[in-house]
Amino acid sequence: MSSFAAQFGTKLVTSSNEEISPAEALAGKDNILLYFSAHWCPPCRRFTPMLIQLYKKLKDENKNFELVFCSLDNDESAYKEYIADMPWKCMPFEAPESKILANKFKASGIPHLVVLDGEGKVITMDGTREVQDDFNGKNFPWKPKSMPEIMSSVDTVLMKDNETISTSTLKDKYLMLYFSASWCPPCRMFTPKLSEAYTKLKAERDDFELLFVSSDRDEDSFKEYFGKMSFGALPFEHRDVKSQLSKKYSVQGIPKLIILGPEVNGERELINDNVRSFIETEAFSEFPFYKKNYGDIESAEDLNATKAVILFHENGDDDEQNEIKDVAKEVAEKLKEKDGEDALHVYYVLSPGSFGTQIRKLADMPTVQDAEDAAMMIIDIPDEGGYYKSDETDLTVENVLSFIENPGDRKQMA
Repeated sequence: MSSFAAQFGTKLVTSSNEEISPAEALAGKDNILLYFSAHWCPPCRRFTPMLIQLYKKLKDENKNFELVFCSLDNDESAYKEYIADMPWKCMPFEAPESKILANKFKASGIPHLVVLDGEGKVITMDGTREVQDDFNGKNFPWKPKSMPEIMSSVDTVLMKDNETISTSTLKDKYLMLYFSASWCPPCRMFTPKLSEAYTKLKAERDDFELLFVSSDRDEDSFKEYFGKMSFGALPFEHRDVKSQLSKKYSVQGIPKLIILGPEVNGERELINDNVRSFIETEAFSEFPFYKKNYGDIESAEDLNATKAVILFHENGDDDEQNEIKDVAKEVAEKLKEKDGEDALHVYYVLSPGSFGTQIRKLADMPTVQDAEDAAMMIIDIPDEGGYYKSDETDLTVENVLSFIENPGDRKQMA
């Protein structure tokens, strides 16, 4: 708990200006709720009274939990007015940790309520909806059903050429779920690549299955779209199962491709909730596609939501570029060993591409044509487009780690 509590800074405050250390406030709690909100947000102001009512009710029932308000307000007077009626603990207005936690727990839209267990592991990222649907807290802390529980009403799934297979045959296999729809242009672009990848993987191994989970608006559209796929599908009539899967795996946009481990002790481990980049780059040898915190910038799907180190060397020869890849991998592994899931991601830019070119422009770097040497920077889009640039051109593991430790002054993207 001590390392988890450290994420909240040195103190929490109450509406009556009392101060308490995060370690003391959160010690021994079964659940911790993080409430990302702001006075300027009308939906937040409508939701907060409902949350206050539930908080008091759960406290009266002696539920062992605490809630921490993480303010995204723009000025201190609005913050003070907003917390005046809040009965829970609050991050101080000036605390930078609120924004760091907002990035970590994907509070891109507010109000956003995250429910954690006592060790800081996520129970649900959709606490706002849970409160709205269960305002008496009957099902608190809203632990999601297991994957097998959700799928219990599904006896068979569809396969190519109108065949079906029993869901019981999937228990010992890795399971990939493809959330998609025919009305979604990016989905229609990605689906042929995924079908081809499935066929190639199936020729090499049979320890996995891939199921299309449709967001189509009608069954005819589903059938037409599914007819173009080489893999299986959840039958369209199981709309409730589709909704529960989308909720469990926080599907907020499509296409989304995830992979789960074989069923063990009544649950499937979520191995990776973002497998698209492996398919796009045809990295099939890396199955079952465990998450990596490094790679080519063009495969990055999280730049808007996370801080990252970027290594540039578009004009390097093959040996130099391979060395950059090795450095990125080693740096990423050291960061992950030190910081776990909170580790910075490390990306490399080794050829002209949309992401790399755009970042060069926004960060006032030389164009690819004018860039003679390697370069590195830290980009922090969640921090309103902040970045840090190094003058170092010798991108060794030691130099990159040193830059991460002491990045210098923050700059603002154009």
